[in-house]
Formats: sequence, structure tokens, C-alpha cells
Amino acid sequence: MTQPVSSSPFLKPICLKMPVRVVSPLRQRRHTLPASEFRNLTLQDAISVFEIEREAFVSVSGECPLTLDEVLNFLGQCPELSLGWFEEGQLVAFIIGSGWDKERLSQEAMTQHVPDTPTVHIHVLSVHRHCRQQGKGSVLLWRYLQYLRCMPGLRRALLICEDFLVPFYLKAGFKEKGPSAITVSNMHFQEMEYMLCGQAYARRNSGV
Repeated sequence: MTQPVSSSPFLKPICLKMPVRVVSPLRQRRHTLPASEFRNLTLQDAISVFEIEREAFVSVSGECPLTLDEVLNFLGQCPELSLGWFEEGQLVAFIIGSGWDKERLSQEAMTQHVPDTPTVHIHVLSVHRHCRQQGKGSVLLWRYLQYLRCMPGLRRALLICEDFLVPFYLKAGFKEKGPSAITVSNMHFQEMEYMLCGQAYARRNSGV
């Protein structure tokens, strides 16, 4: 049982007047910037991923690179080959990849993950509609490529894209491998390759 503690008659409370701290507008603005986090995606992120992807691609091409079932499949099999950008807990951009074991991408690569291979197939890079034209696509791609460079055994990344996106990936350090054998509806693609060994991507600013 605790006993009440009497206050000492010699200790009187003193009211201290704290100096007013003036915060500069620059420091205040920096403090209020939303917190950013980059991490691997999980199955719990699948719905947010698909909603961003659907809005970004269906309005332009009428096709999603990945169905919701395929998103769930890849996030279940190889979450370590994905990367999401979160601001204040909300997904704003993402990349999903999988393993591949052949020199060029084929139609089978669109739905398969081959584990323990030196090649990553980047299926999709997408940015939330409210966050576009801010350079987030190029920053996320740079982060993802640097992340892959730190993974043992990985040597290169492959992807397919439409012609109008070729300059974006060239700026990121990819090289053209030529027309892809993959077709979706009536769309044709170029295949791009990024060598993860001995190559650095220093430019991070882009309009994407």
C-alpha cells in the first residue's frame, strides 16, 4: 500500500516563461511534407495496386498489364521483386516484377514467375493519377533498379513498352533490344533491357 507523499515546504512551484520559438516558413513547410516510405508490396496492397493500374492503363490503351488475379499471384510468389511508394500510408506509385529465365520475353513471361534466375521481368510501373507529372515515375524506377542491384544473382531487367515510352526508359539507362514478340490486342511493343552490373542510373528527374 502506498503512502501519500507530502510536498516540501521549501520547494515552491516556479512559473517559468518559455521563450517563444519562431519557426521560419521554410522549416515549417519542410516539417509538414508528407512522410514517404518505399517498401515491398504485400497481398494487402493488391486492391490499391489494381485500382491505380486500371485507371492509368484502361483509359489509354483499354488493357491492364496485370489482372487482379495476376497481381495477387506475383505478390504471393515474388513480393521481393515489387516496390511501392507510400505517402502518409497511401500507395502513390508501384512496380511489380517477376523472375524470367530466357534471353527474350515471350507471351508466357506475362503470367509466369521463374524463381532463382538472373533476369527480372518488370511487368508494370504505375503512378496514381493525382501524383503524375511530378517525376515520381522516374524516382521510383531509379530506386527499384538500385534495389535490384543489391540483390545477389540478379544481372539484368527486361520490360516491354509502347513506342512513346521508349525515350523515358532510354533516359533511365535501358537499351533497346528490338520489337517484342509479345502482343496484346492490337498493340505492339519494344523490348528494353537494363544491365544491373556495372551501370549506374544517375538521372532521376523526368516528367513522368
